[in-house]
Amino acid sequence: MAEPSHKGVGIIVYISRLLYLAASLFGVILMILMILTLFAGVFSRYVLNEPIFWTDEFARIVLMWSIFIGAGLSFKRGSTIDHIHIDFFVSMLPPRYKGVSQKITWSICIFFCIVLLIIGIRFLFLTTSLQTAALEISKGFIYISLPVFSLMALGFLIERWFSD
Repeated sequence: MAEPSHKGVGIIVYISRLLYLAASLFGVILMILMILTLFAGVFSRYVLNEPIFWTDEFARIVLMWSIFIGAGLSFKRGSTIDHIHIDFFVSMLPPRYKGVSQKITWSICIFFCIVLLIIGIRFLFLTTSLQTAALEISKGFIYISLPVFSLMALGFLIERWFSD
């Protein structure tokens, strides 16, 4: 019976690694896009005296996406959990309770991510019909970053739950 469970954990870990690599690559692309966009905006405004009207809006959208992608990636690295976990107090616990403390912390984070996912999906449906001012794209494209973050963080948290 232990082997199917172990194989299931292996699949979860594999999917988590793929998700981490894809999100990391996407995060790098977003940062490059933001740097290039801001450089083009500053160059066109102060050197050419012809500002590109959409650069500020595009940079804000990319910033929002990069924040949520980075926050999701922090769950994979465990940095978010360690802050919530308050290591000082956990280190004073007996060894057998440290694992329980981690599971409680992960459970709270999983609950929080599920709530964010539900709120994000509701907000997405409210904003899909609205358009941005400069780019004239659906605001749903911006606000889908919250459900994407929630799903990514949930995936990483579930992987940690089953692998530890």
